[in-house]
Amino acid sequence: MLNWREITSDLPVIEQIVILSDERITDFRKWTLGQFLENDDKTAHGILIHSNKIVKPESFAFWIPFLITDLGVPGDYKAEDLSQYLFPFKEVLKSYEHRFLLMARTSQLSGGQVFHFDFYLNGTYSRALSLIEGFMILLDSKNYLAASHLVRPYLDNFLRLFAAHLVKNPHEFANEVMKGKKVEEFFDKDNPKQALKDWYLRNKASEEFPWIKEVYNTTSGFIHFSSKHIFNPINKVDAENATIGTYLTKYDSESVTDLNRIEAVLVMIEISNCILEYAYGWARTKI
Repeated sequence: MLNWREITSDLPVIEQIVILSDERITDFRKWTLGQFLENDDKTAHGILIHSNKIVKPESFAFWIPFLITDLGVPGDYKAEDLSQYLFPFKEVLKSYEHRFLLMARTSQLSGGQVFHFDFYLNGTYSRALSLIEGFMILLDSKNYLAASHLVRPYLDNFLRLFAAHLVKNPHEFANEVMKGKKVEEFFDKDNPKQALKDWYLRNKASEEFPWIKEVYNTTSGFIHFSSKHIFNPINKVDAENATIGTYLTKYDSESVTDLNRIEAVLVMIEISNCILEYAYGWARTKI
């Protein structure tokens, strides 16, 4: 899924965060993370990398986007064709393991110093890798109900990172959380009487990412026993004869479709993008 582009013929979009390489390789240890920039008079371009050094674009041979966006299925899709979308989307999500590892290396090296917030981010990265791995294993084993259960804590992973941007001192915040203080015990720097409760983080993050509120509410239905669990074992409803067919299984019922699986995968990718975008912002702040 690494569609490398030649930088001499296909430049990134201004401000785009990109993965750079001299070869078309899958070894993330040989990748460089940077951002494509333009000077004030728009006459020259450069790549900003973690050492606060701006190099010419042609310093690298190839690039790919760091964040993968605009994924989806056509509006006129046919149910029997959905499987051809599910596999590549899962491969995209798997590729985020290397993106998180690259981001972790970049944020540590950036600015030449390590702060409490770097350890906070490392915890975020580690949790992301674990949840993505668990999600993929469950999805591949035809256990959509359990896989969807992990979307909510994955969203929580971003909301806890987002919380650090609402407090007065992110480093003090990270240090106190490391000592065991709960995120909900902190307050919004712009609204000093408002504690950082889950619902508040959801609403604030939704101002920037409107889809978060719906995902939060929907996935909460998987965590708390709800209609989703009641209807999962129902595989046939016969209104004419007033009968309902059910069966109990640890695997997906017939009501789970490839579209359900695709939507869950795409949400995991979007949340990953949010985490990495904010993490990159921190790396730039350190420079």
